[in-house]
Amino acid sequence: MAAKIKKITTDKKEASAGSEKFFVEVQKKAYYLWEKEGKPQGKDWDIWLKAEKEVLGR
Repeated sequence: MAAKIKKITTDKKEASAGSEKFFVEVQKKAYYLWEKEGKPQGKDWDIWLKAEKEVLGR
């Protein structure tokens, strides 16, 4: 017997709003981490990735 595959659909507006919310949360967290670490230059990508991990880890 073959397994049934359930198709999941999402509203594009809803998905876009979720993406925007995630981006804003990461942006705020990255800024906080950047300030906390003494506003280092050249570490923006490292701090952004750290912020993403922290936001996703909630």
